[in-house]
Amino acid sequence: MLDRTIAQSHNRTIAQSCVSINKSTHIYYSRKQAHSTFRGMSFKILKNFFHKEVKMKKCFIGLFAAVLAVSMVGCKGEVESGTGGSSSSGSDKAGTVALEKIKIGTTEYDYTAQVYVTGEDGAEIEGKTNTDNYEGVFVAGRKVKLSPFIMSKYEVTQELYTAVMTGQKVTVNDVEKTLAAEPFICKSTNNAYKVLLSGEEQKYRAAENMTWYDAVYFCNALSEKTKLTKAYNITVTEVDSYGNITAATVTLVSGANGYRLPTEAEWEFAARGGDPTAPAWDYTFSGAAKADGSSYSASQNTGLDAVGWYWYNTGKGTTSIINPLSGTAGFGTHHVGKKAYNNLGIYDMSGNVFEWCWDWCDDVTNNDSTYTKNGVVINPAGPTGASGDSNRVLRGGSWLNLAYHCSVCWRNYDDPSIGYYDQGFRVVRNAN
Repeated sequence: MLDRTIAQSHNRTIAQSCVSINKSTHIYYSRKQAHSTFRGMSFKILKNFFHKEVKMKKCFIGLFAAVLAVSMVGCKGEVESGTGGSSSSGSDKAGTVALEKIKIGTTEYDYTAQVYVTGEDGAEIEGKTNTDNYEGVFVAGRKVKLSPFIMSKYEVTQELYTAVMTGQKVTVNDVEKTLAAEPFICKSTNNAYKVLLSGEEQKYRAAENMTWYDAVYFCNALSEKTKLTKAYNITVTEVDSYGNITAATVTLVSGANGYRLPTEAEWEFAARGGDPTAPAWDYTFSGAAKADGSSYSASQNTGLDAVGWYWYNTGKGTTSIINPLSGTAGFGTHHVGKKAYNNLGIYDMSGNVFEWCWDWCDDVTNNDSTYTKNGVVINPAGPTGASGDSNRVLRGGSWLNLAYHCSVCWRNYDDPSIGYYDQGFRVVRNAN
């Protein structure tokens, strides 16, 4: 895991505008470059972002945007109820609860409910040109079919991550390594990020600061603890001094029913609400349209307040021109499920933490021929290897980002060996 001091972070090209990498007609935006077009951030302001004793992950900029009025109050979600480990009544209609709570041993975990994202026959999506958003993966001329799958309603919480990862060990070059069970930066022992908003609990904050390799390892460990077939074959080849996996060979296990990361297509389908014919499919954010009169590319957008945490509302839940300060309430990740859900009943797919996906970063349609049958791209999962890039896909934006980064169509990526304090994930599993 990369350990950056404040000075090292400052030495990066922090005044650089957001740079895109063009691949055919599609674009990925690098989180290793500045995330906004604003320039001239001072080192004094940077220090508000970073605590000297924190394992540094990234240098984000994007503070000085135009003033937008605060008009929408965020809605709070609800804790799911029901018996641990139980399934729904038998229907697998999209949005129906598939599992009410994850149960490990005798312990049931809140904020772990899962829903069917498609009906029993899966879903078929005819791509189209977006007029009020970025391009996304369902582009014009691309017809995609997804098999039935189930997704967590919530991002993985710190409580669940720790419960699964505690005691996990791997052997690398004949040396036993203990994996980090609490890699989090946003925790009660870190003065910069410990102050929560009213009604939030530390253990229910979104887990963050794990690598992509940590996330897939977690999926297998959770599958094992819940007696499902592991979705991955994983050979760990490198663990850093913090206990994070920084290199491994990972392959999918065909037909496994265990937990895994969503593909980028699965993620976006769920974020859009699961129904291409519904108005919500074209919303800028997951479960909410942009504010009236605003642009989908705006840095501030009160339309996001109802469903997501981002830089300009992280301090109190509603958009403000006042920049949040390190050590004040709301600076950092948030208790999952506190905003409104989307059409499928899924929370936080816009903002709070970026979410790892399975796919290697590349052009949307690269390697489609591998998945195409009779003109339909079936369960696309990106390139089969790191062809042309060594990064994995991230989606959804975060508390540390601007509004447009939290769009359901904004595409991001990062090095799978690096974790950040605004970077987490949610799990899916096959429904059949």
